[in-house]
Amino acid sequence: MFVRKLTAVFLSLAVLSGCASSQTGPAALPSPEPDSGMRGELGIDKNVNEASIDSYLNRSDSVYRDMRMLKDEADYEAIGGDSYLSGYVDGFEIVPYPYLCNVVGLPEAVGSSYTGTTLFTTDGSGTYTANYEESMDILEDLFPKDKTIFLMCGGGGYAGMTKNLLVSLGWDGNKIYNTGGYWYYEGQHAVQVKREENGSVYYDFHKVPYHYIDFEALHALHEPASQETAAPGGTEAKSDILKPIENNDQLKKMIESGETFVLYVYLPGCTSCAAFKPVIEAFAGSDQVPVYQVSYEDVKKSGIEALNVIEYTPAVFLFENGEAAAYLDPASDDDLPYYKTAESFSKWLSQYLDIEIVVTDDVNETESCEDACIVTAG
Repeated sequence: MFVRKLTAVFLSLAVLSGCASSQTGPAALPSPEPDSGMRGELGIDKNVNEASIDSYLNRSDSVYRDMRMLKDEADYEAIGGDSYLSGYVDGFEIVPYPYLCNVVGLPEAVGSSYTGTTLFTTDGSGTYTANYEESMDILEDLFPKDKTIFLMCGGGGYAGMTKNLLVSLGWDGNKIYNTGGYWYYEGQHAVQVKREENGSVYYDFHKVPYHYIDFEALHALHEPASQETAAPGGTEAKSDILKPIENNDQLKKMIESGETFVLYVYLPGCTSCAAFKPVIEAFAGSDQVPVYQVSYEDVKKSGIEALNVIEYTPAVFLFENGEAAAYLDPASDDDLPYYKTAESFSKWLSQYLDIEIVVTDDVNETESCEDACIVTAG
């Protein structure tokens, strides 16, 4: 990826798409309402999200912002994702959150994101300090207070961080929607940036409507705070602990033969999955029952009826005697506590199997769960 130095404070490379004319005006919007389960912890909206955003595009009273970087320094490949921006929803413009404010609370598996200069600095407690005289002016230009603001990122985390930033600095939270993650988007307005040609992968960033901030043209209020401790360092994922499902035939045979096993369904690039993965790995390490992992994309192609209930990831199934004996749903408030620690997860499973409760000191062993379990990555 190349960087061009611009002389303006910031330059929008975006050209807004035309707004569809309507004699009756734009449709009324529901009030922002957090979804349930893990998505609710991220602040993803229940009514306006990846499944419904197509109905709210091209509104003249709104702006659309995707908070991802073109190339994130966090290692999303470690969780099966792509650190590059591979695509976006048409109408959204890219405004990378890591340039607005330092990133806190990333899952350890992906390491640290960008730790350079930012418009604002937070200590993670909800307090934001401007680093430049122009910081607020830029924010108000990118996120007009008189508009409805639709936010998106990879999995909902950066979008949630952005809403927290804006609301803390005076924006009306009732006019801001965290529409979730591009990873889950299956609508009709995807713009593909990533392509493969002759065995090589290319990213057509020239397609991307991108807002650039020229920090060298700004006037610093103080020496920006160090971000060395803003995000936890990376740790290698214990990928050998979770057994991979090689193909759908293997999974079907395991079910048909009546095997007892736990199936963990993840989505590549899903940061909720990255936060939960150390928990299920800690349980798998107890060697009480086999734990397999399979991608959501493969599940969709499997034709296995019991898996059709999955709407979001990370999802967990217990298979026993040829059927799904239990299902842990990330969108359920009732199931959410079982995702937080290895102990709570094994307590869930102990309702169906005679197993010992797993207690470990190194994986999310807190009742509050705070940043370790609240996924805050794009």
